[in-house]
Amino acid sequence: MPNITVEQADNEPGHFVLRGALNRETIPQFWPDCLAQLAQAQQNCDSLNLDLAEVEHIDTAGLAWLLNLLRDSKQQQTTFTLSHVPPTLLNLAKISDVEAFLPLQ
Repeated sequence: MPNITVEQADNEPGHFVLRGALNRETIPQFWPDCLAQLAQAQQNCDSLNLDLAEVEHIDTAGLAWLLNLLRDSKQQQTTFTLSHVPPTLLNLAKISDVEAFLPLQ
């Protein structure tokens, strides 16, 4: 089964790197740990960045997960940006007409 991890970047508070496949197979196992990690970061930072440079595969479930994460962060009054967004994600967002909701850096 494909795997996904999120790790805080060295010496960069609030900057996280997502690695692996973000899809319907990986999200159920990944979701609880990721939420706990990001909730901890939100206590220490007003602004978070998720670097997607190392995402190998993303599908519509991955897009939905990101949109939910962004919504939840906004409710917590945390600024959240995405960097190094893969072309596949941009295409999915455009097809789904949600491109404007992605806070690209």
